[in-house]
Amino acid sequence: MYRTYDGTCNNVENPNWGSIGDAFLRIVPPRYSDGKQSPRESSNSDKPLPHAESVARLFERTNIPIQQNTHLSILFALWGQLISEDIAKITQFDQKKDCCGIDDDDKTYCYAQKSETCKEYKRTAVSRQNLTCKFDFREQLNGASSFLDGSEVYKTSLYNNSFRTFTKGMINLNKCDMCKELPKGILYRSLFQEHNRISEELSIINPLLNDDELFFQSRRIIISEIQQITFNEFLPVLLGHKITHKFNFTSSHGSYYTEYSRIKRPGTYNEAAVIGFDLFKYMSQSYSSKQTSFLSQIVDLEKRRNNDKMNEWDPIELMVHRARDHVGGLLEDPHEDAVFGPTISCIFTKQFEKLRNTDKFWFENNIPPLSFEAKQLKAIHEVSLASLLCSSKVVKEIQPRAFYNSDKYLNAPIKCENIAQLNLKQLQNRENKFEIFNSKNNPSIVKPIISEKSLNLAFTVARDKMLERRRKEYDLWVINGGIDAKSPEGTAASFSKANRNAILMANSSLFYEIMSNEILHIMQKNRRKRQAIDDFSNTLQFIDINSVATGSIDPITMEPQCEDFAAPCDTKTQFRTLTGHCNNIKNPSLGRSLTTFARLLPAVYEDGISAPRTTSVNGQLLPNPRSISSLIHPDISNLHTRYSLITMQFAQFLDHDLTMTPIHKGFHESIPSCRACNSAETVHPECNPIPIPPNDFFFPELNITDGSQFCFPFMRSLPGQQTLGPREQINQNTAFLDASQVYGENSCICRKLRGFSGRMNSTTHPIRGKELLPQSPSHPECKTASGYCFIAGDGRASEQPGLTVIHTLFLREHNRIVEGLRGVNPHWNGEQLFDHARRINIAINQHITYNEFLPRVLSWNAVNLYGLKLLSTGYYKEYNPSCNPAIVTEFATAAYRIGHSLLRPHIPRLSLQHQPIDPPILLRDGFFKVDMILQPGMVDEISRGLVATPMETLDQFVTGEVTNHLFEDRRVPFSGIDLVALNIQRGRDHGIPSYNNYRALCNLKRAQTWEDLNREIPPEVITRLRRIYANVDDIDLFPGGMSERPLQGGLVGPTFACIIAIQFRQLRKCDRFWYENNDPILKFSEAQLAEIRKITLAKVICENLDFPGEIQRAAFDLPSNFLNPRVSCQSLPQIDLNAWRENIDSCQADGKNIRVGESAFPTPCTSCICTKEGLQCASLRITDCAELAREWAKDAILRDEFQQSNSAANKLRI
Repeated sequence: MYRTYDGTCNNVENPNWGSIGDAFLRIVPPRYSDGKQSPRESSNSDKPLPHAESVARLFERTNIPIQQNTHLSILFALWGQLISEDIAKITQFDQKKDCCGIDDDDKTYCYAQKSETCKEYKRTAVSRQNLTCKFDFREQLNGASSFLDGSEVYKTSLYNNSFRTFTKGMINLNKCDMCKELPKGILYRSLFQEHNRISEELSIINPLLNDDELFFQSRRIIISEIQQITFNEFLPVLLGHKITHKFNFTSSHGSYYTEYSRIKRPGTYNEAAVIGFDLFKYMSQSYSSKQTSFLSQIVDLEKRRNNDKMNEWDPIELMVHRARDHVGGLLEDPHEDAVFGPTISCIFTKQFEKLRNTDKFWFENNIPPLSFEAKQLKAIHEVSLASLLCSSKVVKEIQPRAFYNSDKYLNAPIKCENIAQLNLKQLQNRENKFEIFNSKNNPSIVKPIISEKSLNLAFTVARDKMLERRRKEYDLWVINGGIDAKSPEGTAASFSKANRNAILMANSSLFYEIMSNEILHIMQKNRRKRQAIDDFSNTLQFIDINSVATGSIDPITMEPQCEDFAAPCDTKTQFRTLTGHCNNIKNPSLGRSLTTFARLLPAVYEDGISAPRTTSVNGQLLPNPRSISSLIHPDISNLHTRYSLITMQFAQFLDHDLTMTPIHKGFHESIPSCRACNSAETVHPECNPIPIPPNDFFFPELNITDGSQFCFPFMRSLPGQQTLGPREQINQNTAFLDASQVYGENSCICRKLRGFSGRMNSTTHPIRGKELLPQSPSHPECKTASGYCFIAGDGRASEQPGLTVIHTLFLREHNRIVEGLRGVNPHWNGEQLFDHARRINIAINQHITYNEFLPRVLSWNAVNLYGLKLLSTGYYKEYNPSCNPAIVTEFATAAYRIGHSLLRPHIPRLSLQHQPIDPPILLRDGFFKVDMILQPGMVDEISRGLVATPMETLDQFVTGEVTNHLFEDRRVPFSGIDLVALNIQRGRDHGIPSYNNYRALCNLKRAQTWEDLNREIPPEVITRLRRIYANVDDIDLFPGGMSERPLQGGLVGPTFACIIAIQFRQLRKCDRFWYENNDPILKFSEAQLAEIRKITLAKVICENLDFPGEIQRAAFDLPSNFLNPRVSCQSLPQIDLNAWRENIDSCQADGKNIRVGESAFPTPCTSCICTKEGLQCASLRITDCAELAREWAKDAILRDEFQQSNSAANKLRI
């Protein structure tokens, strides 16, 4: 079960293959001067070869590519050294003679370099050829085993018993001389400390294991960690993703390797030993102290550097000289995302391919009893170099991708407790104390006492006021009518268009709101107003009004053809409803569409019930939203250095899945004009326009046509609460991450979007290209020349071309999945195809959001802290039916409006060759003007532009395109609107408390003075905040959160990170249909889940372009020749829909037909069972060779690789 210390017996039939003392292998035959053993000294033209010293000087004058790579950390070179010393050891003749003093013609043992000075060099020891005494030409001896087996790490413990403690299988670190050789000794110490940690844990879990068993089992795990880190982390950096993908070097988590061959000869290639691996030693010596700042936690690198001596070999010089003994590649330009050029990369590729396919003990092999169990293998696949260094206590924090230098983004250092480590016990995720505010569950809230007489009085007054308000609304509508949906105001209103059921909710909600105000009015007669508000506003929902209101308030009756909320829940279906209804079986309405937003903190309204906050804590008026926008959020461009514009676009696409806040309408679906500053009295009671302050730098204070005060239009959000108490706003979308922006939030929308045979409806491209979104001639806000705009599950899909394009990509993805499923399951009908394709598309959206998008927005630290990190294998088991998935209003109206800072004034276009195409699309020219999408190649051009162009940095600065020109009609001067001012006004409209309250919620210091903000907000921004806000407690949440410095490794500051993370934690934890969940009825199979986990946004884009071409692997990151190079779309991992194949009757295994539910043996050592999900096979451990021989033919047994590996102890003889 365990390896030998010297590599012998790894191959049963040839036990010395790959062992210590075996000969180096060769990729090409040797070339000696005499054809046998003399080092090469002349070229093909018989000219003498230059001295190695001269060649080395050439390198000094040349920019060697590996010297210019500033992305790699010193750990890359040190790990390369570790591997080199593990599989290759140049063993020289240990002669006492002085090679510089002997005859130049005697080169049997010596090959000194003689020029101005003589440099000692004893030739590499000779090995026998093919274990015989035959001598064709000189072959060098490898002093290490040729397997990646930790032989260099463990050699002392195996040769020297004093190295072991002989207690619990542990190692005495004080005896580790290698650990003192800095800097590489750091890795050795880490591995030994990890060994001791594992031994200690194993002794607790398995107390019956003795010292030897603990030692060798821990050694086995450490070797597996070395192999895991090398192939799944080191090689993608060394060779680049293209080569590692081509040769399948990286593994799927939990999957076994099946390409082991006993026939292939193991060994280390001579070329790798004398050229390739020596380069890592050269690289480690070329690092500056700045590049190795990571190691400053452990060692002073400058102290370990030796002074050069005249007779010491230069590393490059020694490589050249030694290669002639063993009989350049180093000056080649490296591959795009690799460290070396094609020649050296080729050598390494062949070497690492051989290391894996000739090693019987390889950690991923499925050869009982040598193999790990599946769950053990999954745990080992989680290991990274960062986790190794953390678990061994060498560092306290480290960048996740340890072979790369740390940066300010995804590779920012994170604390070790947030890095997944190999652990034999289940680690529990830390739970945060934040929960969504719910006064019903708060025991500290006392139910108010009010007499029935007062309740009757409040009810009567409220009823009369409600009737009066309706009459007034109607009279004002008769006078004013409505505005054109295509006007700037109409376009703005389209972003919050209420459906009929939302209006029905608001009608009854308004009555509760008016009655709540009347109750407060009664209660305050004997109290001061503010005291009454503070005491009762958040407790009114506990008052039972049934005794006075029976038969007076009409129950809400939704239109059943769109939302049938009365239907019973189907607990056996795999498919979620469109409305989100029945996601939670115990409380079917949780998270569904047409429910109110939740809150993190209680509402703060001016009157305690519904009036927007207008007063400062010191009694004066709060600053004007436009003034805040102009001073705190000016138009200053600061392009991001790492993230692409698709980050902004995906953020908006995601927002339209989760939130849709409807606003008031007029009668007969009209849009009231709230532009006039007195429109609350003259147009609609819910108008709340924003006045233009004096001396505004862009907008006039007075209307240039009639001299009246100039205002931005603003209509308040619809109320939705169905109890007494403060106003709560409606979310018209479902709260779940369910691709409702693609499929719609109710059946009425979805019916319009569905096509035939499971497909989504689409528009055939009028010229050439793949399908487009369906078009509608009755789109109210459409401004295209054709009169047609695109429609999707969300009504905002045609808002601007970038958004239309990403909608198009996911429409195409649905239809692509449908056709793929039709191919593997031709018996499925259209309904089955649609439901399964929708389910997969939702899972893809969820995976991209949590796997790629959130880590960039929040940082890995926050992702780990809030339990947002996805599993690489297995199922998520934290679903909680008691938690509330509702979107919190702080997220919808402030924290998740971060994308407004990421906008750029133009949407770029790029050709297939990634060259800019002019003109780019000016943002103000694209609002609901999407005819351009019909042009050939436009979807491709915009997609490439979004992934190749930097977004704006997420800060307090916002482009003037949306603060001065939002929805502007160029024919009407100053018709644009300020988006930031709308955000601030919306926050006050929703009763959101001030920024300072959320600092306290999110474990920041609650600011008592302006200086208390210094840690999170730059001083110059604090100065501007002080100029406009009277008190630190007045700062609105949006400008406060946007002004914070970003978290290390993230885009947002701590307050917005807290709110966003809480929201997405709830979206995962509270979703019964979450794609990783382990519910036996709802879950994807393990094979299906593995396919979904392959998906990236880059692949979704690639699959759905007209001409895919190339794209960077990480679409959210800008292209980079080394860190994120463009690769062929075909090279990106793709989802294999065969995992969804429904086996109706049987499966095929090696030409044998197996019925569902039955098992068979396609080969002597393989057992397979047929399930509806497909064939599942495993190798067998053979315990009775005689029985095997009776049941199977000799040839079949000999062909079975597993059998040959299985019979290490007893050879099978037939």
